[in-house]
Amino acid sequence: MNPGCPSAMTDLRSPAGPTPRAPYSLLAILVLFLLMLQARLWAPYFDTHSTQGILTWDAMGYYIYLPAHFIYHDLGHMKFAQDIMRDYQPSSSFYQAFQVPGGPEGALVAKYTCGLAVLWTPFFFLGHWAAGWLDYPQDGFSAPYQIAIAFGGMLFALLGLGLLRRVLLRYFSDVVTTLVLVLLILGSNYFQYSVFDAAMAHNYLFTGYALLLWLTVRWHERPTRAGAFFIGLTLGLLVLIRPSEAVAAVVPVLWGVGSWAALRAKLALVRTRWPDVALLVLGGVLGVLPQPLYWHWATGHFLFYSYGDQHFSFLKPHLWEVLFSFRKGWLIYSPLLLMPLAGFVALWRTHRGLAVPALAFFVLNLWVVSAWDIWWYGGSIGQRALVQSYAVLALPWAAALAWLVQPQRRGTAVAVAVAVVAVLLISLNLFQHWQYMQSIINPDEMNRRYYFAIFNKTKPTQADYALLDVKTHLPRAERYYTPKVLAKLDFENLPSDAASAITADRGYYSKQSFHADAAHAFSPELKLTLGDFSLNPGHYIRASCRVYSDYGAWGNRLVMTVERNGKTLTWDAIRLQNNLSVARGWGQVYFDAPLPANALPSDVLRIYVLSDNASSCYIDDIQAEWMKPKMTH
Repeated sequence: MNPGCPSAMTDLRSPAGPTPRAPYSLLAILVLFLLMLQARLWAPYFDTHSTQGILTWDAMGYYIYLPAHFIYHDLGHMKFAQDIMRDYQPSSSFYQAFQVPGGPEGALVAKYTCGLAVLWTPFFFLGHWAAGWLDYPQDGFSAPYQIAIAFGGMLFALLGLGLLRRVLLRYFSDVVTTLVLVLLILGSNYFQYSVFDAAMAHNYLFTGYALLLWLTVRWHERPTRAGAFFIGLTLGLLVLIRPSEAVAAVVPVLWGVGSWAALRAKLALVRTRWPDVALLVLGGVLGVLPQPLYWHWATGHFLFYSYGDQHFSFLKPHLWEVLFSFRKGWLIYSPLLLMPLAGFVALWRTHRGLAVPALAFFVLNLWVVSAWDIWWYGGSIGQRALVQSYAVLALPWAAALAWLVQPQRRGTAVAVAVAVVAVLLISLNLFQHWQYMQSIINPDEMNRRYYFAIFNKTKPTQADYALLDVKTHLPRAERYYTPKVLAKLDFENLPSDAASAITADRGYYSKQSFHADAAHAFSPELKLTLGDFSLNPGHYIRASCRVYSDYGAWGNRLVMTVERNGKTLTWDAIRLQNNLSVARGWGQVYFDAPLPANALPSDVLRIYVLSDNASSCYIDDIQAEWMKPKMTH
């Protein structure tokens, strides 16, 4: 501690001081990073021309500045994007930029801020050089660019983990630091965003927070003007990557404020070193400056809201959904993160000067993340918007582990029980990451019934996948039912012509099928009256069809309704594309739903395929079956 710093802030350091040698945590980082590299190579997606590539979806939006400016010299109109969308299919539409409101026709402004583009610049030029050397297209999106950005992200992850290690060793032992790093990497969704989705913002923001912590520690130990400037510059870069990261400012502001006396001491220090504060502000302005300059160039305004109709609702945050929903609940998909939450108690007792800024940041950040109207944040595993905050949560995480590794005070049984639970949760986390990469865990539309249907499964069934869309399933295992075919529509006896989309191009065990495309939203329907088949309320009906597509029947749905006098009593539908679908081959989709409790013999059951703005596919053998329970003794 610098002699000029007030004594009330001395609780910022462990009594033992920083660990002089920390071999375990260093070895852990190196071994874990090698495992992360291996995982990256297991699922490279470098040379793919599809939405599974590196520079796709939101990542493309962060990246678009670089090829637009340095390759195509067309940052204002981005006409090259049409070719990129055609050749690489990085997303379903070019939403990453849009027409400048009130601007000239065709003038575009990027949706996302340019912070990641700034950090990616050296990797972009490395990829550009490699593309020319290896005779790949120098178009900004060929394999060398993808590889450069992917492994550039992993290098940033290594930097962030190294900085976090240095911070933790200031206050905790090498063993505790090692455990935090292992649990963080293997036990949370940080793994996904430092390995497979390393081109997303969260990996870089995590490293930015680790750097902010390190610079904050150093300034409070030995205040310097350069240190203050770089704290501000880091804050500015965090905001440049993602404007909502302005909440990070509470970390250096409240650092060391564990009591009223410490607060007075901090204010006195700030007054004494006011030039440092001025330089911090200057650093922050310089860090964020590229964005208002770009906005002014593109739109004529230094401040511009580029997210359209997407907003924050700060008075109505989705706290429960963010934390506990099966769609994207943080603690559902990363239950090991309960440990740092519990660790706030231990941190409060041992390092209150750290607990106050960490807790203030966590609460404020959680509120901001939850207040975003699209609280599920698109495709992800768990709550990706909280991944960057793990750098700050590492402090209470370490405090919890420091409490647990003292069996002479806590009891060996408690430590062993926690260790067993941690291993099980790490196993669950890694397995769910595998499920996510295999598209078993849906990136956007998970729900409770589907989550438990696929839990611990490597090969879900069609009945499991149907639960993504319908709320019902057979009450018992399928072996307790006898399927009884009620009716089938095989299109064999229907006239083949372009108007009806009945085609003889292909069929499943027949010569004809229905060709679903943009011009034919509804297939012919299978229609039957319940009374004609002695169907009663509560009987389970299985709706099914055969599907053929080249690249997936995306957007198409199999629909089953029960109607009375033209009014719908029940409406159920499932998507035709799932993990069991076969490219260029016939597959079957089906789901089971009960007839409504008030069903009448005169009610009508209809089954058809809905293809509104969906991919082209062929449909055959639309069928209805009664799942008749077997007699049991």
